[in-house]
Amino acid sequence: MTDQLRPLVRATFLVLTVVACATGDDDQFVRGHRLRVASLQPNTRVSVYRSALGAAFELNDPALTLLLDRRVLSRAGGMEEEGRLPGPVEVGLRDRGVIQGTCEPPITTSRKTPQCVARGPGYVVRFSDIFRRGGDSVEVYLAVQKFDTPTNSGSESLRFERAYQLVHLAGDKWEPTREARVRETTPSPGVPKS
Repeated sequence: MTDQLRPLVRATFLVLTVVACATGDDDQFVRGHRLRVASLQPNTRVSVYRSALGAAFELNDPALTLLLDRRVLSRAGGMEEEGRLPGPVEVGLRDRGVIQGTCEPPITTSRKTPQCVARGPGYVVRFSDIFRRGGDSVEVYLAVQKFDTPTNSGSESLRFERAYQLVHLAGDKWEPTREARVRETTPSPGVPKS
């Protein structure tokens, strides 16, 4: 190899190493794979979360009870907490009538339906951060778990997670354009079965 090519080969190797390391760090993410967390104002986050919930539920149903689990879903998968939703997001969801309260069921592999205090049985909803896609698009993950109340128990267990891609239309309007079922809905190994 000539002395003129050595610096070029070293520079190319350095660039390839940096690129390989940068993409390797993101490969562990189950949620938001290769995406960055979007920097959004609380009212915009509320609009995105509301639109994702609207794709999963009939929000105008007066019998529907949704409770918010403020723990943010971990990017690495499982149900572990990765921070908490800001207070203004919770207040915004409540003020818009999307949620009727909060509940944080224990993270367990048990198939028992958790209990929460609410007007009646319903669903606990939990969100990931919102991830920026190209243009005016974002991606968000929604985990849903059925709950009972102390006076109404015995419901069949139900848990699911979905990923939604949404596009910004105008103002606070977001339209879900793609939906995918996510397998990573159970707690990680080592979590108690209680």
